[in-house]
Amino acid sequence: MKKLLLLLILPALAFAVSSCGGSDSGSDEQPAPHISGITTDYDGKAVAGMPVQINGSNFSPKASDNKVLYGVGLQSTSLEVTEASESRLVFIAPDLSKDALKIRVSTKGKESNSVVLEFTELPKPEEDPWDDTPTIKLEGAKTVQICEGVEWTTFHGTWEGKIRNINIVRTKLNEHNSLGIYFNYSHNGLDDLDQKCEYLDAVAGTNGPMACCHFVRVDGVIKHTPDERQPWVVNSAITIDDGKVNIVKVKDNFDAQKLPNKNVGCAGPLLVWEGEVQKITDEWRAADTEEWLTTTHPRTAIGLSKDGKTVIQVAVDGRWSKSGWPKEQTAIGMSTELLGKLMRGLGCYKAMNFDGGGGTAMWVYGQGNSRNIVNHVSENRWDWNGTKLRATGNAVYVKSDLKK
Repeated sequence: MKKLLLLLILPALAFAVSSCGGSDSGSDEQPAPHISGITTDYDGKAVAGMPVQINGSNFSPKASDNKVLYGVGLQSTSLEVTEASESRLVFIAPDLSKDALKIRVSTKGKESNSVVLEFTELPKPEEDPWDDTPTIKLEGAKTVQICEGVEWTTFHGTWEGKIRNINIVRTKLNEHNSLGIYFNYSHNGLDDLDQKCEYLDAVAGTNGPMACCHFVRVDGVIKHTPDERQPWVVNSAITIDDGKVNIVKVKDNFDAQKLPNKNVGCAGPLLVWEGEVQKITDEWRAADTEEWLTTTHPRTAIGLSKDGKTVIQVAVDGRWSKSGWPKEQTAIGMSTELLGKLMRGLGCYKAMNFDGGGGTAMWVYGQGNSRNIVNHVSENRWDWNGTKLRATGNAVYVKSDLKK
């Protein structure tokens, strides 16, 4: 009877021990998480609002099972984990006015060791020193608004130690104001700049590249083919596509032909490039052009602001300096380097030289002489107020639907 009772009790005891966990009760228990290090894109330091990676072990691969904690006790703050694996957690660094923060991980209620998370600020981007604000003040200059976004400035006075006559058209390009290139050299009543500008219903314009030898494309059609002649310096081109204007570097006329733009006017020399006034190079000297570049001549130029949304057209008069002439009818031209200094000082980030000499002319709607020419064209020789113009194949013009 005792043996039978013992046989009945032993299985029940074994079951009770098993139900209480027994000797292997910890085999299914989740170990506490452990942090071994922190990784960020900023040398291990956190930037507010940017991801931080915690490296370690015993994390849950389910992101919601993990929390990043900082603070003590009831004052603890919980941060959401956005990515998780057993050895890696990712969270977004909080925006705090602290240099460092002690953090820990809670995984399914079990907490890890604490580590210090240092904070840093993103380095501030270097400020662009470029400023389109003109640095040259032409004392006594007069400015007239031709229409909204288009203004004409005329100056006659001393600049850089000589008497100059300078005319400037500054245009804000937008949905109302645009720049264009026009070519016509067939002697059919549109030879002169004023004829071209009136035909185009422009508000302003200057002569452009040399019609005899510079490559020109208008609206996708080649108007003047590349020419082997290198008249002085050909190393730049103005391009226009769907209202966007740019000045680019080219090697020569043939290189300009490779440009994909709808409108291209090749000329030179380049006067300003990325805010730097261009100097005379050995290449220019080898082309036997130094004298033309360094002596004073009438010059025509065009430039752009850095964002390409402001066009600056300039006509500089010259060859009006005969002995005995009155000062009010005197104008010394410029070298190309001095012209570059002027364009840079007017706020040009890029600028290039067009045809000059007797062809330099500027037309402004409703201004100037009877032909709306505002500069004193040297083609008139002895007549300061003469109206004679040299035929020009190209016009670089401004149109505006705000023209009155």
